[in-house]
Amino acid sequence: MSSPATTETWAPTGRTVATICAVGILVVGQLYVVLPILGDLAAVWGTSRAAATWTTTAFGLAYGAGFLVTGPLSDRWGRRPVIVAGLAATSVSTLVVIAAPNLGAGLAARILQGLTASFFAPAAFAYLAERIAPARRVFALTCLTSSFLGAGVIAQVLAQVVDDAFGWRTVFVAGAVGFALSAVVLHVVLEPGRDRGTAPASGSASSSESTSASESRRGSVLSASASKVVAGFATLLRTPRLALLYLSCLAVLGSFVGIYTGVQLTPPDGIGTSSTALLALRASAIPAMIAIPLLATRLAVINPELRLVTALSAAGAAAAITAVPLGGIWVAVWLFVFVAAVAIAAPAAVQAIAAQAGEARGAATALYTFALFLGASAGPQLANLVAGNGFTAVALVIAALGFGGAALAFASTRVQRSPGQVSATIDPGNTG
Repeated sequence: MSSPATTETWAPTGRTVATICAVGILVVGQLYVVLPILGDLAAVWGTSRAAATWTTTAFGLAYGAGFLVTGPLSDRWGRRPVIVAGLAATSVSTLVVIAAPNLGAGLAARILQGLTASFFAPAAFAYLAERIAPARRVFALTCLTSSFLGAGVIAQVLAQVVDDAFGWRTVFVAGAVGFALSAVVLHVVLEPGRDRGTAPASGSASSSESTSASESRRGSVLSASASKVVAGFATLLRTPRLALLYLSCLAVLGSFVGIYTGVQLTPPDGIGTSSTALLALRASAIPAMIAIPLLATRLAVINPELRLVTALSAAGAAAAITAVPLGGIWVAVWLFVFVAAVAIAAPAAVQAIAAQAGEARGAATALYTFALFLGASAGPQLANLVAGNGFTAVALVIAALGFGGAALAFASTRVQRSPGQVSATIDPGNTG
């Protein structure tokens, strides 16, 4: 029998969280890097900027759908091998985007890039949930969630800087190099596989037995049929309370990507089309991404559904206020508030879902991430529909999306729990 885990068996928090979060910014940032270069892509591929926004949608759909497959793969093969292999594959698929001669090929390349990038997030969440000490787990998971959101701002800023200096192709070349280096670094930083709650075996014989047992258990996980996996997802979606929460998640990244797409397609009053002004507007939201993880412990004491409703309402209000044409500083201030609200909403949503999902938290979290990026895929097209009427129209539509998400989250609290539903205190280790 395995000995109980001790504090010495946990991965070092600082090094592990910092490295995974840095790579997380690179991975999720690929969704957003095309926003500052839409004009370049449209010119090279002989299409319009509005059509070029489908490069964001294509990546987001493939990325979100990939989670439903890559999560079980990491259960079978282990977190580190899946993360490292996924990063190596994404290094190649990122270079494929550069070679695309037209929009159709570009969309296919972005779909491939999204699928390879999807190997990272489920395995990274699971690794932190399994390897970080319980006392630091909420902090670790909040940092990872915030890094994914922070990527939306940081990736746009870096992509614009690189594009202005070296051209749009260098954005993807730099990304490919970053993925290759990340694969090497994480192979070193992450520890080889062992099951949650077990200490590393001592001695060569016991280590071999532990590895064999682990591989046997992983094999049994993979032996579950695809029909059972799909049935598990269907069961979650048939639960009214969870279904409403998943629908509310569409507004989280949907509003985030939508408003930044609007900024690129039809800049707000007082911003203009200069790259410097757009860069400053994007960078103004970065402090919000830094502040929210530092407040994670204090925010965690608030009921997650209340946090979700409040945050999405605040995001909707902030988006609506940016529609008022009072100049660039006005927009920057309220965009900061908007981004902070979204950064609070994302971890609140996954915690609310985990609390309702009982023993199915792994599948429930996979659906959560799928809903997030389904929304992220729809956001650019939502902005596209109204961009011809100016940024005010985009801001008001995004505000409606935020308020709609808040209403759905609030409605979920009014739904009666089903008799068989588990009422559980959130285990920080299972929120990712």
